[in-house]
Amino acid sequence: MTGDPLVLHHLAREESTVTGAFAASYEPLPDSTKRVFRFLGLYPGTRFSPPAVAALTGLTLSEAHTTLDDLVDRNLVEDLESGRYRLHDLLRQYALELCSHDDSSTDRNLGLARLFDFTLGAVLKVADLLEPGVIRSQVRHDPSRQLELVEALGAATVDWLEAERTDLVTMVTSAHESGFDEHCWQLARALWRFCYIRGYFEDIILTHRVGLEAAEATKNSDSLALMNNYLASAYVRTGDMRAALDHLTRSVDLSRDSRDVSNAARYRANLAAVYWWSGHLSESVKLGSECLRDHKLYGNAGGSILLPNLGLALTALGRHEEALRMHRLHLWWARTNSDHFHTLNALSHIGAVRVRMGDLPQAIRILLASLALRKRTGHRYAEAEVRNDLGIAYRGLGRLVEAQQEHETARKLSIGSGERHVEAAALNELGRTLLAQGRGVEAAEMHEEALRLATRIAHPYEQGRALAGLAEHRAGLDPAEARRYWERALAIFRRMGVPERFDAERRIAGLAGVGAHDHTPASDAAKR
Repeated sequence: MTGDPLVLHHLAREESTVTGAFAASYEPLPDSTKRVFRFLGLYPGTRFSPPAVAALTGLTLSEAHTTLDDLVDRNLVEDLESGRYRLHDLLRQYALELCSHDDSSTDRNLGLARLFDFTLGAVLKVADLLEPGVIRSQVRHDPSRQLELVEALGAATVDWLEAERTDLVTMVTSAHESGFDEHCWQLARALWRFCYIRGYFEDIILTHRVGLEAAEATKNSDSLALMNNYLASAYVRTGDMRAALDHLTRSVDLSRDSRDVSNAARYRANLAAVYWWSGHLSESVKLGSECLRDHKLYGNAGGSILLPNLGLALTALGRHEEALRMHRLHLWWARTNSDHFHTLNALSHIGAVRVRMGDLPQAIRILLASLALRKRTGHRYAEAEVRNDLGIAYRGLGRLVEAQQEHETARKLSIGSGERHVEAAALNELGRTLLAQGRGVEAAEMHEEALRLATRIAHPYEQGRALAGLAEHRAGLDPAEARRYWERALAIFRRMGVPERFDAERRIAGLAGVGAHDHTPASDAAKR
C-alpha cells in the first residue's frame, strides 16, 4: 500500500526544512564543538551532566562546560538550570545520524566505553554506602578511572540515584545493546540495593533480565549466578515464587564449583526465604538453621541474611520466642554495623512478632519507630507490611478507624510497588477490620478479592486466610457453607503447619453436624 503522493511530498519538504534549520546552527560551529554535538546523539538517557559529557567525549571537565555553553547559545542544547542539559528528540536523531556518518565505529565505541565506565563508577560510589564491602566483592571496578569526573558530581547520595534513576535504567539496557556486556551486568548489580530499598522491583526485573542476557554473553558462571540471584529477589517481592525459585536454583547450581564460597553460601541461604514465601515453612526453618550453623561461610554479612529469614519462618510457624531471638540478634547486628536499612527491617520484624503475641501497645511503639526511621532515611522497603501490621494492632485495641486507614494505605503502597502478596495480606486484614465494624458484605468482598489474588500468585497462606475470612462472614448466614470454607482453609493451614489451624479446627468442631451431607472434604479442598 502506498501513501498519498501529496502528503509524502509535504512530509519530505517539512523534514528537509527542519534538517536545514539544524544545519544552519550546526555548520558554523568549530570542529571540536561539532564533535561533541554529534556524540550527544549517542547518549542513552534524556538528561546529561557536564561530567558525563566529558566522559563521553574525552574532554576535560572545563572543556565540556565551555562546549555545552556554546551549544546552548546555538539553541542546539537546552540548559535545564539544574546542572543538567537536554537534547530535543529531533536534534538527538540529527546528531546520531551525523555521528554515524562522520565518526568511526572505533571512536563511537571508545566514547561509550568511557561513558559506561564513568556511570558505573558514579553508581558504585553510592552503592559503597548502601552495601559496604559486599558490592566491591561482586563488582570489581578500578575507582581511580575517571575519578575527577566522578568526584565532580558531588557527594555520593541516594538522592542522586533517585534523580538519575530513569536514565540509569536506560543505561543498563543501552550497554547491552551496544555490546558492553560487562558494564551492563555490573551496572545492574550496582543499582540493585537502591532499587530494593526504594521498592522499585520492576526496575530490578528489567535491569537484571538484561543483565542476565549480558552475563550469558560473557560466559562467566559467577556473573550468571549473581544476576539470577538478584533477579530472584525481585520476583519474591512481586509474588512470582515459581520464577524466584527457578532463578535461585540456577544460582545455587552455577556456584557449586565456584571459588567464591561466600556468594555460593548466600544463594543457598536465600532459598530459605523463597521456601517461606511459598508456604514451605518447615523446609525454610530446616535450611535456615543449617545455614546458621555454617555462619562462618558468610562473613560479617551473614547476620543480615540468615537471622531475618529464619526469624520470619519461625514467626509464621507460631514459634514466637525463637523468632524474637533471631530478630533481636538481627537488630544487634544492624546497630553494631550502623546499618539503617537492617535496623528498620529488624524493628519491623520484632513489631510483627509482638503483634502476634498480643503485646499490642509495645508492638505499636516498635512499628512506629520503624516507620519513623524509614521516613528519615528514605527507605521504603516493606513499608506496606509495617502499615498492615500496625492496622492489626490498632484493630486489637478497638481503634478500628485507624486500623482501616493503615490497611488501606498498605494496599495502596503494595499496588504501587507491585508486591502482590502484600496486597493480598492487606485485603485480608482490611476484610477482618471491616467485619469488626459490622460491615460484613464489604468484608466478604475484600476476602474474595484476596482469594483471587493469592490463588493467582500461588500464595497458600493468604489463600487460607481469605477462606477463613469468608467462613467467618458466612457463619451466621449459611453455616454449611461456612463449614466448607473452614475445611478448605484448614487443609492449607495443616499443610503449612501454621497455628491458624487450631482456630480452624475449633470453628469446624463448633459446626459439628452442620452440612455434613453436603461439604467438600478437606483432602479434596487442598487440590483446588
